[in-house]
Amino acid sequence: MRYIVSGILLLGLLALWMANRQWHDYEKEGKPASPMAVRPLEKKDKDPLPLQTIIGRLQLPKGTRILEIEREHRSHIMHYEFELVTAEGRFYELHIDPYTAEIVEREKED
Repeated sequence: MRYIVSGILLLGLLALWMANRQWHDYEKEGKPASPMAVRPLEKKDKDPLPLQTIIGRLQLPKGTRILEIEREHRSHIMHYEFELVTAEGRFYELHIDPYTAEIVEREKED
């Protein structure tokens, strides 16, 4: 039983390592995460900004933490969804244009 649990943990760690490596390749080196990645028609000549650049441009208030970042597509246009929590404990989401780092939409959560 102990060997089965150890094997499952090793497989899980391997999967996490592979996912992290693919994410790193996409964000740092500009390689698409998949050949099916959808890009907006009007921005074909540009590559998305690295996440580090986008985070730096957001100028988040002191004490704000990023809980999760998701890459999403709406109407065939890619954007990042940032889930954040303020120092006061309020949760909200920002939808960010990955090519300009501009905030497209802001949502408060309960």
